[in-house]
Amino acid sequence: MASCRYSDSLQANPDSKVGLHRLYGNRSLAYTRAQHYHEAVADAEKCIELAPQWPKGYWRLGMALLGLKQTLQAIQAFAECWCLDHGSSDTQKQLHAAIQKTTTEQLGSGIAALVRKAEQQQLILPAEVEAVGEAEQQEAWHRHLSTDVDGQRLVEVYRKLYLHWLQHSMAPSTAYIQRDCMHLQAKCYLQARWDAQQAVNLLVTHLKAALSKEPSQGCSKAEVVEQQLAEAYWRLGQAFSTEAHHPDQDSFKAAKALSCAMDLAPTNKAVCQELQQVKNLLTLEQLAQVIQEVYNEVAMLGLTLKTPLAHGILEAPAKEDHIYRLEATMWFPQAKLTSFKAAARLQLRTCLAHHIQLPVMKVTIEGIKSGCSSMPAALASLETAVSPADGKGTSSNQVPTATAAHTAAVEPAVQPSSSGVTVAAHVQLGSAKEPGQQLAAALQTVPHTILTDGEMIAAIGAIDAGSVQAEVIDVTPGLACDSSSPTMQADNSVPPQQAKNTPQEVSQELTEVPKPKLQMVVPYKEYKLVHSDGTAPERTRKHPFCMSRVHYSATERGEEVWAQLADGSCRWRQTSSTITLLCLTVPDGTPAKQLHVTLDPYFIRVAHRKSGEVYLEGKLERGIVPEESMWEHGGGVGEEGCILYLHKMNLELLRRQWQHSETWWSRLFHHHTAIQWDDYDKDYSDLPPQVMQEHIKREAVQDVDRQLESSENAERAKLQEQDRQRKQKRQARLQMLRSEKYPLDSSRMQHGSLKRPEAV
Repeated sequence: MASCRYSDSLQANPDSKVGLHRLYGNRSLAYTRAQHYHEAVADAEKCIELAPQWPKGYWRLGMALLGLKQTLQAIQAFAECWCLDHGSSDTQKQLHAAIQKTTTEQLGSGIAALVRKAEQQQLILPAEVEAVGEAEQQEAWHRHLSTDVDGQRLVEVYRKLYLHWLQHSMAPSTAYIQRDCMHLQAKCYLQARWDAQQAVNLLVTHLKAALSKEPSQGCSKAEVVEQQLAEAYWRLGQAFSTEAHHPDQDSFKAAKALSCAMDLAPTNKAVCQELQQVKNLLTLEQLAQVIQEVYNEVAMLGLTLKTPLAHGILEAPAKEDHIYRLEATMWFPQAKLTSFKAAARLQLRTCLAHHIQLPVMKVTIEGIKSGCSSMPAALASLETAVSPADGKGTSSNQVPTATAAHTAAVEPAVQPSSSGVTVAAHVQLGSAKEPGQQLAAALQTVPHTILTDGEMIAAIGAIDAGSVQAEVIDVTPGLACDSSSPTMQADNSVPPQQAKNTPQEVSQELTEVPKPKLQMVVPYKEYKLVHSDGTAPERTRKHPFCMSRVHYSATERGEEVWAQLADGSCRWRQTSSTITLLCLTVPDGTPAKQLHVTLDPYFIRVAHRKSGEVYLEGKLERGIVPEESMWEHGGGVGEEGCILYLHKMNLELLRRQWQHSETWWSRLFHHHTAIQWDDYDKDYSDLPPQVMQEHIKREAVQDVDRQLESSENAERAKLQEQDRQRKQKRQARLQMLRSEKYPLDSSRMQHGSLKRPEAV
């Protein structure tokens, strides 16, 4: 045996340092070919310890780990080999093949490890807004990778990305986006907003740097960054939209983020669909504000919109132009809140818009209040404004910093009164400052010449000319702000220590991160699905109606899937008549004669005969036949350890022999968690003989009926096709007759025996 020869060489030169790592590497290869994978891993690790820069040591380790089905560890070994071997094509192929073998859960764990590595290297900041446990994170990664995008499974896309990230590392912006995707599935929407906002900030900086270069150098890179920025905005919009009726839902900010994403990636169907859903939750005034603020934020970046978001309702201002807004407060002494209905508000907006020839959509009623008091327009604003001071958005119940400075300037000059109604209005002027100043002057001097609608005056009365306050303000983004400031505030609940984009020293103090408001449901928290050796299988894509495949033939069965408890005490699987149970807590090397196994109809127990230590016991979910049950112990662990073969009673089949699903146990013991029906396929290949014979008879009768039905359907389809062809020919003949283009016999036309009919 080759491994023995290498062992002899190692024993002959135990102190030699020359070529010792090669001996360990070659013996690891011999062990791998002999399927002694544990010994192969040990030798490969010794080889790496002696020669850390030798690529073949990592190759040997990767091949041995693949034999143990430890795919993620093998991928890491092949990645190290690829780096040391300067991108060898053989290592590239092996690394790609190993990634293709990963399940969805394994791939999610690998991506999560890369994100944690970025946190440890302080490339990104840790999650401190919201967090969930390890089980919830694994389930969130699985749900994200299991989704379909444009008919393609996302897991296939991520396998290619995972290979790229292993070879070229994961950028900080990418790490934020991937962590955001996980938090979205885990319902940590506040943390997802923060992650997406950090990605937006980083990518905006990269985009500016790419656009500042020469077109020939920065064009292709800018396009790539734009696509990444579109995804970051998309994820930010999803974090704001959340799920229906969630307490953290913010449709206004979701529309802003999704509008930016749609402008950067107009062909993305998913973004367009989500944006349309969010728009249905907003009013026309809010949509107008969304469009205007998107234009403002894009202008702050020094860019131009690619797609018309409002079809000409709100034109994008030129890059060099300033953006202005008229803010006015008006008092109607004779009006009441009940009389200021939708028709009156529309008439007021129409009068203001027609005076300076603007669309009505550019005029919004920001607030209506009873009495005459100091109510500046900024205080009643319902929009999420962009502050020129810092470029950050504010919520609807906050005062934007841009308008707080001129609050005193727009306060009414009259004394406060409890009668009448005070109205605050905004007029979006764009770059047209002069018409706005003219409107402001007219409102303060001769407002009766503007508000001339008779129906409006009859409903709310005349305006008080002395109380009108109007001012045109400059709301151009970035006038006095840092160009690197974020374009959209993610959430006001973010801790101040996370407000920076650059990595910083992580505090050593342990702080408890809050949980999300709504917890996600983890299906495999009390148990997990594994193979017989403990490795995780690919989780089946479940049917909406909880359906499961059924096999009546042993040759048609799929892979064997076992249910293993979370505490690691046992692992079991079942067919229609038997249960195979692995007791995992029996120590390795325990002789079979030292085990005492009790098999009762409704109770089993596995214990040590001398010490009395109990390895497994419990009350069974249903009854078994002890006389037909047995156990064995190979002295090892897992499949080589203690195995119990339990024969089911199946008393349920005595009442209903045709109901084969009655043989299925939802749990092994009474105190266990029930296993979901559609977790894995059902094996009915070992039904009792009399039940199987009845099933075969019924299937034979049903096969005859199905064949008759199939032949009838085929005959019916044939007749329908013949009838369709007959009707088609008839229609063709009628069409020729109507168009007088049917063929005629020329000889009959010459003798006059056939005349062409005259057209009617």
